[in-house]
Amino acid sequence: MEFLVEPLVSQLFKRLFDILGSDELRGFARQLVGGVDSELDELNTKLEMINKALLDRAEDIQLMDPALKKWLVNLQHWAYDAEDLLDEFAYEALRRRLKVEQQASSSNGSRFLCANFPGPLFNVKIGSKIKKINNRLEQLHQQRLLMKDLPVVTSSNITPQRPKETSSVAPEKFVYGRAEDKAKLVAMVKSDPPCGNNFRVIAIVGMGGIGKTTIARDVYNHKEPEGFQFEEKAWVCVSTNFDILTISESLLQSLKDSTSSTPSDLNRVQVELQKAVSGKKFLIVLDDVWEVKKYSDWEELTSPFKVGAPGSTMIVTTRNESVAKTIRCSDSTYHLPLLSNEACKSLFQEHALAPGTAADTDQITETIYEKVVERCSGLPLAVKTLGGLLFFESTDTWEKLLDSKIWNSYENDVLPVLKLSYLYLPAHLKRCFAYCAIFPEDYEFKEEELVLLWMAEGIVQPTDKQLDKTDDHHHIKETTTVGRKQVKR
Repeated sequence: MEFLVEPLVSQLFKRLFDILGSDELRGFARQLVGGVDSELDELNTKLEMINKALLDRAEDIQLMDPALKKWLVNLQHWAYDAEDLLDEFAYEALRRRLKVEQQASSSNGSRFLCANFPGPLFNVKIGSKIKKINNRLEQLHQQRLLMKDLPVVTSSNITPQRPKETSSVAPEKFVYGRAEDKAKLVAMVKSDPPCGNNFRVIAIVGMGGIGKTTIARDVYNHKEPEGFQFEEKAWVCVSTNFDILTISESLLQSLKDSTSSTPSDLNRVQVELQKAVSGKKFLIVLDDVWEVKKYSDWEELTSPFKVGAPGSTMIVTTRNESVAKTIRCSDSTYHLPLLSNEACKSLFQEHALAPGTAADTDQITETIYEKVVERCSGLPLAVKTLGGLLFFESTDTWEKLLDSKIWNSYENDVLPVLKLSYLYLPAHLKRCFAYCAIFPEDYEFKEEELVLLWMAEGIVQPTDKQLDKTDDHHHIKETTTVGRKQVKR
């Protein structure tokens, strides 16, 4: 899984800016002769230039061009060397200050200061090192300018690479292993909303590929004679762009007559939405919500629906626990579990052994099914992808393919989902995720031990609050889990 070794230069640049911004370091540099302070100014200027003009377009991306990836790797190596040099410089500045303070308080301070003022040898040595670092950075800068026309897919234009937009129309013939989950969600929909609200919000949370859209669709299309009738229904795929106007427009188009035009300003759209649901019991699904930055954004989006009839429901599917917390539905959050082994087997059979398969179904052994279940780790999307791949292969090649794990390079369905999960992690969590690749297959470790290793590598700062009390803890737990199961394959 090559994308896991993607260079993460932005975090290193942040560290360099922090060091260069130290008053103590710059004060020490101004004491040195030979232009050391001006070399640091030049380094800071070049860092800002690359960070703003070039790195922003090459960081947090899918590296589709080998030359661009090589440039980022070289820049990352340079950043490590620069960090080592600046750390050495900052240490010397601190050491000399402490020594001056200690001896100046117990002896003739003026004589000590003269004796310990930085000598010419240190000036020349440190100045030469900083100059070399500057020259290397300038070379990398010029290389990147020559590469400006290379194709790059950034997080801002990654949408075309995402899976197709979801729909309320079910593509599945049958939903395997989710009867209990559906029953619980239907019961949540039918339950009384929180006190003071006329509609409830239910969050379905789970990792990418686990089947959140499938179960939400099953509930959305559920037919029951009593207690599950809605006058208005709407389904909107939100994806990565939580834009209030865009989502509101999509909801309005779903709720009203499609032949009429839709206003283009938020006020008119929300007025029309309010009219569409006023006094009516509605069921709305906001599928694949990646992020809600502020609760006020959520309040603004949902404000037209407060005039709906009691018993109305809004279902949100998301892979991020933070979304459920932001929209304040902690009491109505459903964490979707992995599929059971038996359900994985049934789903696999549907996709791999459908009429017209190249395999001899009589020769499919239980050992093969066990390997399938192991490879897919309870993820329905992985099961369907593996089944679709093996559908075209004869039985005698199945075990060979399963043992070689060739399906990990089959990038039409599973890997884009996992890759997107990785790309949209914060940069510091990407480093946490990638770090898991150093562990051997099936290696078990405790979270606390892993966090200490992250701290030792400088990935997690030891001054941070306890991780189990921060919003990052959920992401870190998910990162370590995925790291054990996916990174090493």
